[in-house]
Amino acid sequence: MRNAVLLDTSFLITLADPRRPRHVVAKQYFQYFLSSRMPMVISSIVVAEFCVRQELSTLPLQQLILLPFTHEDAVVAASFDFKAHKGTEKDRQSLKDDFKIIGHAHARNLGYLITDDADTMFQYCEALRKEGRTPARNQTPDWFLTGTFHP
Repeated sequence: MRNAVLLDTSFLITLADPRRPRHVVAKQYFQYFLSSRMPMVISSIVVAEFCVRQELSTLPLQQLILLPFTHEDAVVAASFDFKAHKGTEKDRQSLKDDFKIIGHAHARNLGYLITDDADTMFQYCEALRKEGRTPARNQTPDWFLTGTFHP
């Protein structure tokens, strides 16, 4: 599914919560993915993270493909060695989950990962991409930071 996009937890939270500053932009991207017939994937790891903050029923589940995180995905995720990035942010609880999500996208050959997390998830993806360790392309969070839509 090279043309598929994995939706990160931060993107989903922004999409589901109209009080978030970039909610409208997230909706525009969601509509763009729908109209482009771009498969939208969520990892079971993303579901677990999302449900800590919000009800799963707030998501348009009928439009999303749920991918279970298998032992094959786990092996790929472990190869990215999150420990090398541990010092980039103090006590980041979700560091391991971010790397599992990135590894999941890589293991399933997903072409894109979209996030509203410019400080960590995006930085991890970019570092791995620059090292040549993952071909996944990020939808740069600049569109979220500026609040504009740029597919």
